Amino acid sequence: VKFSQKGPASMHAPLIISLIAGLIIGAVFQKSGFCSVAAIKTLIVDKNSAMMQAVIALLISTALVNLALGQFNLGFSGQPIAHNDMLWNFLAMLLCGLCFTLGGGCPGRQLIKSAEGDNDSAIFVMGLIAGAAIAHNFGAAASPAGLGANSAAAVIIGLVFCAFVAIFSRRSPAMQG
Repeated sequence: VKFSQKGPASMHAPLIISLIAGLIIGAVFQKSGFCSVAAIKTLIVDKNSAMMQAVIALLISTALVNLALGQFNLGFSGQPIAHNDMLWNFLAMLLCGLCFTLGGGCPGRQLIKSAEGDNDSAIFVMGLIAGAAIAHNFGAAASPAGLGANSAAAVIIGLVFCAFVAIFSRRSPAMQG
């Protein structure tokens, strides 16, 4: 196991504070069923904005905490561990959103469901961890310097793969219900 000596990977929050905050936030998310992917779905399909209001409240509270700590930086330039290539940022986030939607929820919700014993969610979380390791070990992860050697190819392959999964895993109307 390698441990970073410098950069964002070498930094961490105080252990006890992190554990307490994680337990509190986890309990709130577990009780509420919070999920940013489901918030968009319920807003569009069910015309119910309650969960979207929670997403907006989370974004506002995060911005306020970052403002209070002097860490707020509006815009794309100068963000920590990020590059400014808008096209690949958009496509990578499109891939993330597509993966989360196909997987049945945002990463936070998947983590909560895996802790509740949902095997599908546990496999999803393990896939997130394995995917991060693969991306960093095979030059697919970007950095402030720009795209990695294989970033563009990884995003394109991921989008094509997810499109095939979405198309070929659809249930016929006769199978639904």
